[in-house]
Amino acid sequence: MESETLPDETTKTTTPPAVPNLKDIDLRPEGTRFILVDPAGTIYSLKKTLMQDVGFFERDFLYRAGVAGARESLSLVDSKTLPMDPRKALEAMLDVFAKRGYGTFTIQEIDLDKRIVRLTSPDTAEGWSFQRNNDLQREPVCAYARGMLAFVCGAALLGDIHGDPSFTAHETECIGAGAKECVYMVGPMAELAKLTPDLDVPKGSFAEHELRLNEEILVKNLELQGLNLELERQVRKRTDDFWRSEENYESVMRQSPDPIALITMAGKLTHLNSAGLKMLGYDSEDDILDVNISSILLDREHGWEKIIWTIEKEGRAAGLEMALVDKSGNRLTSQVYARFAELAPGRCVEAIFKDVTEQKAMEEQIREARLESDFLNDLLSHDIINYTVSALHFLGSVRKSEQMTEDARKKLDVITKDIQGAVDLAISVRDLARVKMADQESVEETKDLQLLVAEAIEESKMMYFDRNTKFDFQRSTEPRFARVGALVSRLFANLITNSIKYDQHEVVAIDVTISDAEHDSVQYWRTEIADRGIGIPDSDKKQVFVRFKRGNTKVAGTGLGLFVAASIAKASGGQVWAEDRVPGDSTKGTKMVVLLPKADARQIAQLRTRGPAASKT
Repeated sequence: MESETLPDETTKTTTPPAVPNLKDIDLRPEGTRFILVDPAGTIYSLKKTLMQDVGFFERDFLYRAGVAGARESLSLVDSKTLPMDPRKALEAMLDVFAKRGYGTFTIQEIDLDKRIVRLTSPDTAEGWSFQRNNDLQREPVCAYARGMLAFVCGAALLGDIHGDPSFTAHETECIGAGAKECVYMVGPMAELAKLTPDLDVPKGSFAEHELRLNEEILVKNLELQGLNLELERQVRKRTDDFWRSEENYESVMRQSPDPIALITMAGKLTHLNSAGLKMLGYDSEDDILDVNISSILLDREHGWEKIIWTIEKEGRAAGLEMALVDKSGNRLTSQVYARFAELAPGRCVEAIFKDVTEQKAMEEQIREARLESDFLNDLLSHDIINYTVSALHFLGSVRKSEQMTEDARKKLDVITKDIQGAVDLAISVRDLARVKMADQESVEETKDLQLLVAEAIEESKMMYFDRNTKFDFQRSTEPRFARVGALVSRLFANLITNSIKYDQHEVVAIDVTISDAEHDSVQYWRTEIADRGIGIPDSDKKQVFVRFKRGNTKVAGTGLGLFVAASIAKASGGQVWAEDRVPGDSTKGTKMVVLLPKADARQIAQLRTRGPAASKT
């Protein structure tokens, strides 16, 4: 309903109207023009229309409308007329909107320090309209009220009628979603985010052309989805038609060199090709009509359940090793490849049983042969080393005899050199075999490098008992735990015996240090073994670690020792290389550098829980 009163021409005046006080705003149907409207019904219709046209953008539009409406309503108010008390100023502002029919708002809590306000309303225009129309929503609906409250609370708490853009409002409960009253939290966005993890922050405005573009993209996506669904239906139909073609399917089964079976979900064999009949010892498919798959699986029902479980979990069974029993009771080993298939008369399992019985038997023979070879290698190496070391001890005593002539002593030195070479070869062959076995087993342990180096020093002294060796091993009071393989002590023994072998001085001096190091962001222990021997030229520093490659030297050797050392380091995740003891002068001796990864805190803790003896193993 609309009423209009025109002013009398004789009463016109040019005096501008005074800015009204907040309490002077009169909402009665008097004045120049006034329109009576139903806010609840209007907003409800608007919200429903926007929901259909722009979806989730509706809340952002109405939130901004609430901010704009509050700004427009309070634009005629002089901020100087607002009460000084923020609470009273806010109550006065809220009363304006209550008179306009947007709902009654009550201040429940107000925190002036953080500028946060909690309000409630039992009858907001938005929420009440959904409640009245029995159209309860899953989420709060009062977007317009949130925008209005954000602007009003900012204006009241700051004493500025223009509001504060940093203020926002969040609705936690809503009568439009079935609650007894609407509950709002209003304040600066940064403070509300701390209190409300699911804070609904309104998005900025969207240009009309952007919305149209989004709409076009949405339509195109829907069209593409429809096209994809149609293509999927066509592909599925053609695939099903092909596999349902009994003639084509049977042709594939007949020509396959591997056994193919079709099995119902209950485990009944319905088809088995000629390769399958031959493998299981049946004459024709008629012989398998009453055979259940569990009767040819060694694990019976459990084996069939395992196949089904694997397909359901992974989509198919690929290379699942299972034992079969043929018609005569002979055991076979097969790899099963299976999947679900939709074939007449319904869902079934399509399975390929690849016979790997001979392959497994051959693998077992190879494994046993390797074990026997390793045993013989260890046995022969052990005996050869023991016999030759004893011979070396004996020859060393004979050489010291005063009755031996100089010519005989020279001949004895040749024999001793050859026996020493045999010892080195036997040790290298034994270590090389163990390294290959360690690569296959990949067993790592947490060990104290200082103990391993000490063991290697003692072993080297025993091996070269006739040499005067002096070791300067700078040991720390704290363990140097590393994560290494079982043969690391042999790594250090090879490097130390090499240093002794290639040092012709009367006294062989060797320095050993262990320190921290980092390489490619990995923490290592750096072990240095420095001698004063003949040294290694730069041109040979890399090739001495290659199998059967030796430096330019007259000292006898096998060309395996340093290769074995490098192989052990690599198997433990480390590396080894050669440097000059005196930088730039290779004739002053060699420094062998070994990097081995440090054990982490968890591995060290596990070691210590097993007792102090564990680190010595």
